Amino acid sequence: MPDLQPITTSRFYVEFDGLSEKMLKSVQEVTFQGQVSGGEKPLMSTKSGKTLRQSTSTGFEENPNITIEIYLMENDMDFYNWFQAAMPASYSGAGSGDGKWADNRKNGAIVAYDPGDNEIMRWEIKNGWLKSYKMSDFAADGTELAYETYEIVCEDLKRVN
Repeated sequence: MPDLQPITTSRFYVEFDGLSEKMLKSVQEVTFQGQVSGGEKPLMSTKSGKTLRQSTSTGFEENPNITIEIYLMENDMDFYNWFQAAMPASYSGAGSGDGKWADNRKNGAIVAYDPGDNEIMRWEIKNGWLKSYKMSDFAADGTELAYETYEIVCEDLKRVN
């Protein structure tokens, strides 16, 4: 049996084409789930009145989502500018962007490291784009570092090691 080593959650990184060396707070909610059809109602009744059901995979319910938090740094607007570039130009005011969604999809990766700084796990992200933006609270009595939260949707997310 191989020597199993638990993975710590504090040694990680996220990178995207042209976006690296960022100060990450967290990676959260890496989610996607399969969609099933046929299981919600019977398909047929057979001898002795037995009802048969069948569930079949029909792809993904929605594309994979990833939520990341990045510490606010003076003069670093790279993720925010990426978000703005992909948002529709048709909105007025907050949320309006450059409308260049198709040109602003990026490939990337989530990487986990061991205590010796060796990459031990990698999830590859294909054609991701920023779908939502949120800024942390500011408070006169606050003691935490400020950060931005981005939700990323992508075409594919695969664990490669």
